[in-house]
Amino acid sequence: MLLALAVAIPCWYGYWRSVSQGRVEINHVTTFTLGFLYYWITPLAVRILAPHLGFPLNRVWLGFFREHLIAPYAVSCIALYLCFMVGDSLGARWWRRQRTELAKPIPTLALSLSTVFGCVLLVYSAYVTRADLFRPSVPGAIEVATALGAVTACVVLLSCVALMFTLQQPETPWRKLLLSRYFLPPILGSSMMLLLGSRLYVASLVVMFAIYQTNFRARFKLKRMIAVGLLFVVFFGLVGTWREGSSPTGVFSNVFVEPMLISLSLAHHLRYKGIAWINQPTQLISDLENLIPTVLMPQKYKLLKQPDAYRPLGGLHSFVSFNLYFGLLGTAAFWLLMPLGFRYLRSRLSDTLFATMYVMCSGWLTFSFFRNAFSISLVKNIFEQSIVIPFLIACFGWLLVAACSPVGASRIYAPPPQPEGTRGERPLSPSASPP
Repeated sequence: MLLALAVAIPCWYGYWRSVSQGRVEINHVTTFTLGFLYYWITPLAVRILAPHLGFPLNRVWLGFFREHLIAPYAVSCIALYLCFMVGDSLGARWWRRQRTELAKPIPTLALSLSTVFGCVLLVYSAYVTRADLFRPSVPGAIEVATALGAVTACVVLLSCVALMFTLQQPETPWRKLLLSRYFLPPILGSSMMLLLGSRLYVASLVVMFAIYQTNFRARFKLKRMIAVGLLFVVFFGLVGTWREGSSPTGVFSNVFVEPMLISLSLAHHLRYKGIAWINQPTQLISDLENLIPTVLMPQKYKLLKQPDAYRPLGGLHSFVSFNLYFGLLGTAAFWLLMPLGFRYLRSRLSDTLFATMYVMCSGWLTFSFFRNAFSISLVKNIFEQSIVIPFLIACFGWLLVAACSPVGASRIYAPPPQPEGTRGERPLSPSASPP
């Protein structure tokens, strides 16, 4: 019964907020729900169904995840998702999406210079860390993680600029966008990341542009969305099997094992520490050091205070993070307030800056938010790369405009030419929007 509720409630709410008239809009509710089911509910389902079905690692999981832990964890999952639902429903009522003309477009000169800066930084980071960058990544290899982190930050920066450019080119075909100077660098960088084994970061970037597509261009039909989703799973599963050197026939097994391995930290925490009601987030002070760029502080991963948790493979289940930082009650408050922020950003999608923040923050919810320590998921990916970096790029563009004469300002601005009556408006029917 608890497992059925833990699956049915998120599926119902995610469907309600994402599907309208047979078409899918990928938004923060969609990505959050998928991540919740994948990383939080999959381990619970395996524990309950393992005695009856032959799951991978089922014997290990039965011994690690004791039976008396099932009910407390399941009830906690259901209660926390209900908090998310309440917060999101309140936010949807308080802040409605504005459909107005594009506000404060970012000058193309600022985007071009940011792309050049990102390319130079990417080449420099790859060159400086080349000795560790191409070494096999194993748990505990801090130097390899540092090198991958530096390269990943550069690729995310380039992807952020590409997203900003795309938001200001709603009528430009994708084929032309993908061959532009803004997209080729992040595409090449993402290809390198796949070769280095950072598949989930690339997957998150793909999710971001899917969010853009369904919110600003055209939504996918539900059947097509399911087919595209399966191809997405197969592709990144193949990348995982290639990385491990295993047979391609184990694609779905590779995808299935991912949340199970991350959940080893969950089972250990539940068994030996239990679920705390309230905690103080003192660890976040140390996590804020991760805001310092790796290029400026190459040894920062050695200085960061690591969470007091069992993490044999490096990843840390987000239930453990939330419980260590906030406790169950603090996590409930966090999950109640978090969707309010997303709804506020969503209500201002006519602004390039806010739209970029919303799309990027939503894109991290499927994977990074649920599988990485807070120093990476909340501090680095969501706060720094999705809020601070877009804000700095926008400020840079506004400074360029302010520094130019009126004639110069008209030259560096590049709002795309659009037909009369369609500027800034989304080419989607408002009546088709999910609530």
